[in-house]
Amino acid sequence: MHRASQIGSAVAERKFAEKLTILNERGVGILTRVYNIKKTCAEGTNSRPACLSEKLLEPAIKYIVKKFPNIDPKEKPHVTTVTSFQKDILGTLPNLYYTFIDVMEFKDAASEVITSIATSQFHLDIALNYDLTKNLLDLCVTYCSMFVLLGQVDDRKAVAGLYNIALDVGRGAMDSNFPRLAQMLVDFENPVKKMVEEFIPLAKLILQAIMSLQNIYLRRNVSGDQLRSQGTLSISQNPGTMLNPSNSNELSCEFVSLETMHRWILMGFILCSGQLSAPGASDLWKLALQDGYAVTLHRDEYMLVHGLFESLLSQSKDKADRKRASEAIDALNTALQNAGPFHRERRAFIRVALAELNLLLSDSPGLIGPKAIIAITALSIARDEVMWLFKHNSVPAPKGKFKVNPEDYSDPNLSELLFQIIQLKGLMKKHFLIIRRYYLRYMSGFDAQMVNHIALRIQVCPDEESTLMNSFFDELIRLQGKDSDEHAEFDFQGLRLDWFRLQVLTSVGRAALSLKDKENQDLAVAMNSVVVHSRFVDSIDELFIETCDLSFMGFFRTQLEELFDKALRDTNQLRYIIAFPMVCTEFLRSTSPFAPEERVSIGEMSVNTVNFFLELIAKETKSVMGMLCEERVLQDEELAPSNGAAYYFKEHPDKLKKKGKNTQLALVSPGKESLRKVVDETSTKDFMLRNLVDLCFSLNCFPSILVWDHSFVPREYLVSHLEDLLMKNIVSMMKHNPVTFEIDHPSTVLRRIRSYISCLRSLELYVNIDMQRVLTSVLLQETQPLDSKGDRTIASDYTTWYTTVLLKRVSEGGIQYCAARRCFMSHQTTVFKAEEYTDPQELQNLAELIGPYGIHYMGEKLMELVAAQVAEIKKLVIANQDTLIALYSSRDKPEIFNELFKKLKNIEDLISRTILVGVILTFRKLTLQALHHVLEYRIPFLLSTIKDFKNNLLDKSSHIADPMASAAGIPCAVDPLLYAAMKPHVDSKSKDDLALWNWFLVFVGVTLPSLAMTPQSNFISVIEAHENNAHCLAVAVNALAGAIFAYFGPEEQKQKMKDFLIFTSSRIMTLAKEVEKERDAPKAREATYILLDLTVEESPFLTRDQLESCFPYSLLRDSYNYVYRKQPVSKKQKDADANY
Repeated sequence: MHRASQIGSAVAERKFAEKLTILNERGVGILTRVYNIKKTCAEGTNSRPACLSEKLLEPAIKYIVKKFPNIDPKEKPHVTTVTSFQKDILGTLPNLYYTFIDVMEFKDAASEVITSIATSQFHLDIALNYDLTKNLLDLCVTYCSMFVLLGQVDDRKAVAGLYNIALDVGRGAMDSNFPRLAQMLVDFENPVKKMVEEFIPLAKLILQAIMSLQNIYLRRNVSGDQLRSQGTLSISQNPGTMLNPSNSNELSCEFVSLETMHRWILMGFILCSGQLSAPGASDLWKLALQDGYAVTLHRDEYMLVHGLFESLLSQSKDKADRKRASEAIDALNTALQNAGPFHRERRAFIRVALAELNLLLSDSPGLIGPKAIIAITALSIARDEVMWLFKHNSVPAPKGKFKVNPEDYSDPNLSELLFQIIQLKGLMKKHFLIIRRYYLRYMSGFDAQMVNHIALRIQVCPDEESTLMNSFFDELIRLQGKDSDEHAEFDFQGLRLDWFRLQVLTSVGRAALSLKDKENQDLAVAMNSVVVHSRFVDSIDELFIETCDLSFMGFFRTQLEELFDKALRDTNQLRYIIAFPMVCTEFLRSTSPFAPEERVSIGEMSVNTVNFFLELIAKETKSVMGMLCEERVLQDEELAPSNGAAYYFKEHPDKLKKKGKNTQLALVSPGKESLRKVVDETSTKDFMLRNLVDLCFSLNCFPSILVWDHSFVPREYLVSHLEDLLMKNIVSMMKHNPVTFEIDHPSTVLRRIRSYISCLRSLELYVNIDMQRVLTSVLLQETQPLDSKGDRTIASDYTTWYTTVLLKRVSEGGIQYCAARRCFMSHQTTVFKAEEYTDPQELQNLAELIGPYGIHYMGEKLMELVAAQVAEIKKLVIANQDTLIALYSSRDKPEIFNELFKKLKNIEDLISRTILVGVILTFRKLTLQALHHVLEYRIPFLLSTIKDFKNNLLDKSSHIADPMASAAGIPCAVDPLLYAAMKPHVDSKSKDDLALWNWFLVFVGVTLPSLAMTPQSNFISVIEAHENNAHCLAVAVNALAGAIFAYFGPEEQKQKMKDFLIFTSSRIMTLAKEVEKERDAPKAREATYILLDLTVEESPFLTRDQLESCFPYSLLRDSYNYVYRKQPVSKKQKDADANY
């Protein structure tokens, strides 16, 4: 007893538990740095140190590699070369060199610990002393992977040699560790051979640890059918035990990854290949070899293990080992033939099992507590299968008897498997408090009593072991009553480390309390269960990382993108496609604190990958939605009023024959696409709708995705793509052709947009997005000259068409403004029908399309046209200014006046330009009326407020209210846009400019009677318009006078217009004196009188009283009576009137 106590104290002093924990953590970090060195120094990479690729250093590098490790730092040619690059070498190679030093120190420490464990004659059994066995196997695997990976760094000798020569040049001496490092690099030139030699004394210890895996490996490495028949992952197979906790005598081993065991077995047998003749060892070795042809070294680095074993065993002196070299090749052929189908079947099973778990646990979260172990086990198996697939997809298969089937190594349902993993993991995190509460009660109740019962039953227990066991019971019993505190924090790391220490004390040879004794194995089972339960309470995230971490996929980005692309084309996987961006959230977990520099690159890669995946998903959703919307628009087009005649003639063919047409109409009745002969019959629309629902489910599944302090909202990607889709298609609905000047009617475009939007709104049924925000954003952009991408909009296209096409055709003739119908009308002989684009209904539809902003933008463009004409008119006035002054002075002297009138130049040019201005302003007036009509329906209360605001302001404050009123379509005495457009042409401080514009009115008044001499000035009563649009002169004169003289004050506006009325009426009345001369009688005298009346009617500054004071009302009455009364006319004139 005393001897055993001394042994326990000696083992405790050596702190194997602490050393193994620290060495494993440090080993993985150093392995990561070696991996990074290999990737950094690879040929052709941008990260390769410049000094290793420098051509001037090639002779020195070749010398170092050739003479290594016997390098002479005083070799002059090489020293001179290295000296010139000393700063570069000492700046880039220290991290690489000291990583090799860390490898050397790790090797020494690991060898010492493993040797000490071997000499202490530990008994290793993964089912009993799980932590001890696991940590030892992990250390061996890390050791093996590190030196195999180090052997693949081609520049290791060059790095060590160059750095030390540069160090010698700078400091006069090489690094003190260089001789040992150089010797290690030479010894491990063939790393496998060297490791086998080093581990010969330790082979039995490693074999013992490996063979303890046999039962667990055989139980876990079974086909999908066997897993299904065993009900391993089913919680509904036995409903009566559904609430029972998942217990096992090897509970801690249930979480061990099959991939991890695979590495333990194969790398362990590499280190102890001489022990393959041990009972059962060869069978376990062959079974592991048949699982696949690649073994993971680190991340995406693998080694082809069959060829390695063949080479290793064929060089053995033992005949049995040489015979096993052929068994390795046979195992390779078996793996090539069977491993792919075997794992494909396992993936199919685990996919269904995870889906079942997700459904049951989401429906009954209370089951998560007792069945958490089954859920974690399922996640571990699923992660193993995903890792196996990626590993064997990235490594070319070695040559063998059989060729691999590519279908076995490319799973079309992988996205569903990943989705189920993420869903189950998220479900457990969501209900973590249920899990914690359950296991806190379990630990403080059953576990505490079980540990106490076992401790009291043990007869021989040294003091140190007794102290540890008492601490276990005390810590467990203290948990009673703490399960109800949701904010309490628990930390059982001390308990787990104490159990690790107790495993060391009870596993050493000749220990007083030995776990291998049957009567003490209950202690191992109980404490292993306590450790597992404790991890569910305080470190469930670490448990997830250990069992189901998918961060390794970040090193297979190309393969991941290929799988994503295949899933995006597979309609059955669209529902689960969000799993790919979700996987990217775990990439940063692969980083190591020993290599902090890689965190930035991996983080950026994660962010870019998530963004790439979400963009493609949203783009695909947009594409499907776009096709559905287009089909909806086409269906609504069939119901358009323009197609009504075709359907009528289809139903009444006799009517069609009466027209003299025998054309057979092939029309499909609306709604016929919904008729189905059988229930299972699906159309293209059904197919697209199913795809849309699946894609929307995928985007709506996770509200946000957090990656490296970046938050991605999948729905927002869809929103941005929907905005692009809507902007692109809305503009195309106009079918604007700048070459042929064709564009669809606003009513047609509005109908299409409404159909498109109604289909888009249905998207809210499938995904939680604010479609109103999308529509508001896009439709508001369409009212601007350019959208957010700088492309043309509805407002810009319609503005361009109306200003450059419609108004140009009006100026060319054949189109008149019809006051009766408030639109422009074309002559019947004209192909182009202006009334189809300018009638009130079409302009109201236009106003609804482009809104107040678009009408304002159109107004600005119209005013640019007006300003251009005003500039030319001003030139004409300046050219005739002296004559106009003389005419105005001689207005009471007819003879002199007539002589001066003949001196006027460009009279027709002035009239045509003024009429054109009137046409433009008339169209502007029509657009404002249409906008006002729309706003009365859309915003009646706001519009009434604007009207009240305008009506109750003083005239001096009209510049405040008028722009707002004009933007709402409310008529103003002076159009604010016209007022702003006249500013460059008016100098309000110049009296000469005031006089100049006064002569403009005189010029118009003088030339107005000349309109009566042209037949084109006749007033057509049918359309209430002059044939040459002379009635638009009234609009032009009033608008221009009001805008121009507004710069000189409101009094000037009224006075100048009054003077214009007096002067013009006196000139028009002269037409009555020419009645006696039949040949020279004015052709359109009455029409000219009516024009004067229209001028007063349009003017906000003139009244009827003022008109009657200077122009007899009887003339106006007779004029209206003349143009409206029915009188015999010639056939030619009758045909002309009928054309309107």
